[in-house]
Amino acid sequence: MMKRLMFFISFLLAFSQLQAQVSFKARVSKDKLSTNERMRVSFTIYSNTPNIKQRSFRPPSFKDFRKIMGPSTSQEVSIVNGRASSSFAFSYILQPTKTGTFTIGAASVNVDGKTYRTKPIKITVVKGEDNPNGTGTYPGGSPKSNNITVDEKLDNNAILVAELTKTNPYVNEAVGLVYKLYIPGNYGVVNYNETGQPQYNGFWAQDINKKISGPFEGEVNGKPYIYYVLRKKLLFAQHAGKLTVKPLTLEIDLQVPVYRNFFGMRVPDYQIKRVKLTSGKKILQVKDVPKNNQPIDFSGAVGQFSFKTVIDNNQVKLNEPVNISVQVQGTGNLKLFDLPKLKAPDGLEIYDPKHTEQVQMTFEGNRGVVKDDYIVVPNQAGKYIIPGIRFVYFDPKTKQYISKTTDDIVLFVTGGGDSSTANNTTNHTVDDQTANAVDFRFIKEKAHFTSKNKRDFYQTKLFYWLIATAFILALLTFGYYKYQSNKTYDATLEKIKRNKNLAHKFLKEAKKSIGKKEEFYAKLEKALHNFLKARLNIDTAEMSKNVIRQKLEDKNVTKENIDLLLDLLNRCDMARYAPATTGKMEEDIADAEKLMNAL
Repeated sequence: MMKRLMFFISFLLAFSQLQAQVSFKARVSKDKLSTNERMRVSFTIYSNTPNIKQRSFRPPSFKDFRKIMGPSTSQEVSIVNGRASSSFAFSYILQPTKTGTFTIGAASVNVDGKTYRTKPIKITVVKGEDNPNGTGTYPGGSPKSNNITVDEKLDNNAILVAELTKTNPYVNEAVGLVYKLYIPGNYGVVNYNETGQPQYNGFWAQDINKKISGPFEGEVNGKPYIYYVLRKKLLFAQHAGKLTVKPLTLEIDLQVPVYRNFFGMRVPDYQIKRVKLTSGKKILQVKDVPKNNQPIDFSGAVGQFSFKTVIDNNQVKLNEPVNISVQVQGTGNLKLFDLPKLKAPDGLEIYDPKHTEQVQMTFEGNRGVVKDDYIVVPNQAGKYIIPGIRFVYFDPKTKQYISKTTDDIVLFVTGGGDSSTANNTTNHTVDDQTANAVDFRFIKEKAHFTSKNKRDFYQTKLFYWLIATAFILALLTFGYYKYQSNKTYDATLEKIKRNKNLAHKFLKEAKKSIGKKEEFYAKLEKALHNFLKARLNIDTAEMSKNVIRQKLEDKNVTKENIDLLLDLLNRCDMARYAPATTGKMEEDIADAEKLMNAL
């Protein structure tokens, strides 16, 4: 009997061990810090089973703190005396925004249908000393504390370079400049700030592209890197001699891989390191264009061009305008020289030209066409010869001046249907034209008499017709205004409806793209933007964080939802330049669905 009882007790104990025991705890690397320090906060699920099925993790709002990184996730499994246990952690790097005593609220997580919450943690923040180097401190103290190892030569692993397409150009020759940030393949860029703007004294500078692009694969000194293109510029030196491009200086927060030791296991994690990088100055030796045998009508054009004049009609009637276009097409400094002027003989009136540019910026220079469009009005019948014009430019490839001259333009002007002048092809001077206009007048063949007995205008039928017409026009104008108002309102509703549909469409596409980081966050960001356009009735150009916050507050949206939305937009923006796991993407899509349903 006693043996059976002991067997039954042992069975109950063994069965109780099979039941999952779960706890959810929060901890911080420090509970007292200064405003220029950072701390790590971790929310960890502990279980006595090897597998944790967690769903719907909800972090606190982290108000009064700036989120530098997170969430990063890590999982551990340990076996002691044949019993397996596991933990799953969500970690954030935070930096306080002001001094005082603050509370990190409770986080929640759902495991096997049951919700667990952490206890709030109080944090004391004091004023920190100014850091002249602009580098942040580590969440746990020094780089080697808390079993964290960080590359001490990190500044050499991140490289900022400025690359020039030419270092010995001619004056007004195009020079391409690109700024590139090189980092190791397992690093990520969290944030960056320009602390020193480059200067281009002596250059005429244009932006080719100010958007960040990448990552791309490359090498530096035979070592593989990934790099991002930060900015592209097009430079034209304005005088000869030694010219210097002053450096670009950046302060960058890098996501650096590190390792933590848990129960003798090396678990990969990420740390934030702030570094200050400079591109270094660039020196160009600029040559002047040759002065020997320089054409007198050279206007400073440098590149490779074609030149032509185009007339839209060679046969017109008297006083009928004709359009003549002077065009330069090619690649070079298209925006930095004047086109040669069109000259015409007496009898043609030429108006000031309309200047237009259809130009794209490339590293080879401005590529496209510039033109002057003239309106020419003939005031005498006859045959006119508009002489060709010459265009001179310097070609830096052949190192020669190139001259191109257009053909003469022949214009036939008839006398407007008068057979006596239709075949007149004699050129007329302005003096002859003036004399003919002043010395003779036409003899009037008919007389027009008016009655001496006139009624006042207000007694006439025309007066009453005008009054009635004005009243009818007023009614029509009012009706048209009401119609346009209703039409605009309907168009607004249609626009809101279209943006809602686009938001749901992109959200579905983002779900299908989980695991593909670039595509996923691009779709998720489009879904959020279209949702905000529908919800707030704003355009993309107005979509800044301050405007979004203000409009949501006007609609009485809770601060928690506003912070979560702005945080999610920031995650979409920065996740393209930092590693992201499938679990992180699932969490972000869950946050987006929650926000769309709540708002």
